[in-house]
Amino acid sequence: MNPRRTLLSIFVQSVKNIFRSYFSAFPKALFISALLLLISGCVTKKQTWQDWMTARESAATNGEPPMILATPVLSTNGPALVLAPEYKIGDGARAGPGFDLAMRNPDFPQTHIEAVFIDLSKPAAGVRIKWTGTNADWPAGPWRETPGRGGEEIDCDDLEGSNTVNSRCTPKGAFPVVGFADHLKLTPQCLYATWVLYAPRFIAIHSHTELPRIPASSGCIRMPYETAKLIHNNSLVGVTIINIYGTWQRPPSFVNFRFKPHRSVY
Repeated sequence: MNPRRTLLSIFVQSVKNIFRSYFSAFPKALFISALLLLISGCVTKKQTWQDWMTARESAATNGEPPMILATPVLSTNGPALVLAPEYKIGDGARAGPGFDLAMRNPDFPQTHIEAVFIDLSKPAAGVRIKWTGTNADWPAGPWRETPGRGGEEIDCDDLEGSNTVNSRCTPKGAFPVVGFADHLKLTPQCLYATWVLYAPRFIAIHSHTELPRIPASSGCIRMPYETAKLIHNNSLVGVTIINIYGTWQRPPSFVNFRFKPHRSVY
């Protein structure tokens, strides 16, 4: 028997065992998500709360006064509040295997996100957050977003139209957070989801590997990974308010052609 061939076969078998152990420990969806993030270049340096604090210390100030954001008022005639399974009013997010809450404010839940503001008029810098609590003033944004592209005959700039089921619009209005998910089951690249609406619409804030500066989703609000995780880690069910407003602009017709209807609504 050739000693070199024997050593090579042992090495190959060892590598196979390592990969087999990895895949048994982590869901396939998580591996695909990580691979998509790597390929897309969306891997972020910020993974923890301390990373945000470090970025704050090194950031240059531009002298602009901070924006004063008024807490949005919930509509009394909005949709019925449907909570995601296993969540109740006052809960923060829970994280499963392969996910974490490392971006959580150290003073959570006493310090938490009071409101998330999503201005559809400013896809390049339309997301801001308002904190409440003793350790609550930063990070606040702005960050980019990608809202829903809308159906061909739906005006997503209209309040009623944007809140229509199967409209592919991002709904306008003020909504309490109704739950969380590590990732969306049908679209595993959508990580750290914060539910804006659960059944029957299933609208969430989440990260995504594609963030065009024109409406492109099926209704959800896509955000950079670090922004989606920050909101997910620091919001409270029924307490944090998602305020979606501004002027929605219909994307060019070729975008609707490219993003064909999919059984997923994300």
